[in-house]
Amino acid sequence: MLTRRTALQSIGAVSSAALFPRLALAASKAEVLPSPWQPLFNGRDLDGWTLFEQGEGNADPHGAISIERGVLHLLGPKFTGPDKASFGHIATTREYANFHLRMDFRFGERRFAPRLLQRRNSGLLYHMAPELDRLFPDCVEFQFEEGDIGDAIMVNTKALQGPQLGGTPLWPSYFPGLPTDYVAPLQAGEIARQWHRHNGQYERLDDWNTIDLYAFDDQAAHLVNGRIVNTLFRMVGRSGAPLTMGRIALEFEAAEVFMRNVKIRDLSAAEIAEIRAGR
Repeated sequence: MLTRRTALQSIGAVSSAALFPRLALAASKAEVLPSPWQPLFNGRDLDGWTLFEQGEGNADPHGAISIERGVLHLLGPKFTGPDKASFGHIATTREYANFHLRMDFRFGERRFAPRLLQRRNSGLLYHMAPELDRLFPDCVEFQFEEGDIGDAIMVNTKALQGPQLGGTPLWPSYFPGLPTDYVAPLQAGEIARQWHRHNGQYERLDDWNTIDLYAFDDQAAHLVNGRIVNTLFRMVGRSGAPLTMGRIALEFEAAEVFMRNVKIRDLSAAEIAEIRAGR
C-alpha cells in the first residue's frame, strides 16, 4: 500500500537521482569569470608611461601629445612642430604578459611630411623591449594604417602566422603538420621585419575603431571591430627565445590620431584553457 510517507520518499529519491547528476554536470562546467578591466591610460595624464620622439628624445617640446576630455590626441592642432613631424610613441613603464587589451582609435585629418601623400598610420606595439632611446625597440606591431589595420609587423622578432583555413585566420591552436619555418624577414638598417598581412576588411577610415588584442604564452590574435583578422603563433625574440611579455606602446607616424578607452585585463590560466578549448 502506497502511503503518503512512502510516496514522498519515492518522489525524494527520484528527485535526488535526477538533480545530483545535474549539479555534478554544472560543477564540471563551472563558468570561468573574466578578470575585471583596468585602465591602461587614465585619461588625465601620462602617469605610468614613458615618451620617445624621434629627434627630441624623451621630451615633447612641440606639443605632439595632448589629452582632451579623456582622449589621447596625437599630432592635433596643438602640435607646433615643423612641417616634417617627428615620429614617436608613449610606452608603459611596466611589462605585461597573458592579457586582453581593448582600445578605440580613429584618424584625424592632419598629415605631415614625409607622408603628406601617404596613408595615415599609427599602431599598437606590444611585447616591446625596455630601451627608452629608440623609436622601435624590439616588439610586435598591431598595425593601424589605412587599408592595413590588423597587420602584424615583427620588429626584430618572428612569428608563424595563422594560416587562412576556410577563409579565416587559424585560432586558437596551431595544428601539427602546419608549416614550422619562419618567413625570412626584410632587413632595413638595424631592423629586421616580418610583415604578416591581415585577412578581412572591418576598419572604418573616418570613424572610431575598436581594437582587441589577445596575447598569451607565445601567441596572439588581432581583432578589428569584433572580428579576428590576424593570428600569430610561436613568437620569438631575436635570440630565438619565446616572446611572451614586454611593454605596450601607442605610436604616431606623421598623421593625426585619437585614442581612448585604453584598458587591459589579465587572462588567467583557466580562461586561457577555455580559449584553447574553443569556448
